[in-house]
Amino acid sequence: MSEPPPSSSTPSTASPPTAPPQSPSDPRPPKDLLVGRVTRGGSGPCFGLETDEGKVYALYSTETLTLKVGETIRVKYAPLRLKIDCGPGEHVSAITIDRVG
Repeated sequence: MSEPPPSSSTPSTASPPTAPPQSPSDPRPPKDLLVGRVTRGGSGPCFGLETDEGKVYALYSTETLTLKVGETIRVKYAPLRLKIDCGPGEHVSAITIDRVG
């Protein structure tokens, strides 16, 4: 029969924090990634997206796909360099669009 390992009786020397950390401890999402619900669907090339924070985007995509209003999507995006009006919201170019869930 083996004996359990000895327990440490040395008290912790760490002191409680005196101020909040200088940088966030939780990772921030990438700045080129959006997740939200489709507000304007169809077969493109323009779509509407609203994030959980209520920010509205007008997406321009060269992908061949059809999106339905209410679908949740994840979009990798870049600034829109074309002079095209895709409706209300911040205009961005959708590099990739993936359905979530």
